[in-house]
Amino acid sequence: MRGPAPEALCRNGALVLGSWEGIPGKANLIDVHRPYHYPLPRFLRTTRIKEWQAVQAGDPDTFIFAVLYDAKYLSMASVDIWDRAGKRKAGFRQTFPGRRFFFPASLEKSEIGIKTGHRELSISVDMDSGSMKLRASNNLRKAPAASFDLDLTFDLREESSSAFSVCLPLGLNRAMYSTKILMPCGGSIEIDGERRTFKEEKALGILDDHKGYYPYHLHYDWVTGSGVEPSGRRIGFNLTDNQVKDQRRYNENRLWIGSAIHSLPPIRITRPYGHAAPWVIQDTEGMVDLIFHPEVPHDITMRLGLADVDYIGPFGRFEGSLRSSSGEKIDASRLYGMGEDKNLRL
Repeated sequence: MRGPAPEALCRNGALVLGSWEGIPGKANLIDVHRPYHYPLPRFLRTTRIKEWQAVQAGDPDTFIFAVLYDAKYLSMASVDIWDRAGKRKAGFRQTFPGRRFFFPASLEKSEIGIKTGHRELSISVDMDSGSMKLRASNNLRKAPAASFDLDLTFDLREESSSAFSVCLPLGLNRAMYSTKILMPCGGSIEIDGERRTFKEEKALGILDDHKGYYPYHLHYDWVTGSGVEPSGRRIGFNLTDNQVKDQRRYNENRLWIGSAIHSLPPIRITRPYGHAAPWVIQDTEGMVDLIFHPEVPHDITMRLGLADVDYIGPFGRFEGSLRSSSGEKIDASRLYGMGEDKNLRL
């Protein structure tokens, strides 16, 4: 990784490719010239950029995945809460035709979300105050949906969080951008009247702020996990095999160890016995050797004529090891997270 992120990811119509520690000033992919070999008006360029903000959070007893997704023709708000101790799930998923969310070019200060009747989901970021908030609720008290209220605050201060950002090529004048931040979190969740507290010394979260000129058929494999060692040191990782060109040079595979962020090589994810059985995640350099054990499904299937969604994203635990660029070996058995096999046609 190079050091500090640029002020803008597009300068004079040209993309700034690379990976950096920290957060770019503006993820202004919309300003690129000729993303499809010929000039397009701004409104047409906007329709081809898929954008989302996603949060994975949890402690030893609970895992949470929340996402606000804008594919321009289709938008989605989704939150899933997996009670690992009680083996029960809560949450909701709501889709909207057309564009529902408007993600800013900068992460400095934003609040994005929905509030529709009995449901609410919002992600708010305030870099000046050094905090991020995730709020979600479902107050429809009818079986089989569990009612819940979620209120988490994440510590974004520089001394507490670790961020990296990438702008990676997808084709001629097209790229994907992502900022990912590992940070402690605290707060509470209440499911069907049962309240649980998240303590910062044991709870972690990862924010993914994402934009990309992805092709009509988007596909990637991805796994992420995090956890806190007995010493209190925070560990996390992000591993993706996607449609980025030249992944040996350009990838977003990273390992967080405390406040340090280490680059990892390209990886492959294989599923010898299907999505419900263990997944194998490996590189060719001996730095990534993981097995992901799905525990609970998290799937989405949609057939919308010219648009299809085939998404498999279970939550689960890991075993194996990760090795940092300095040679430190990390035991993955304390880490928990999720995997994705994502196929979109839209």
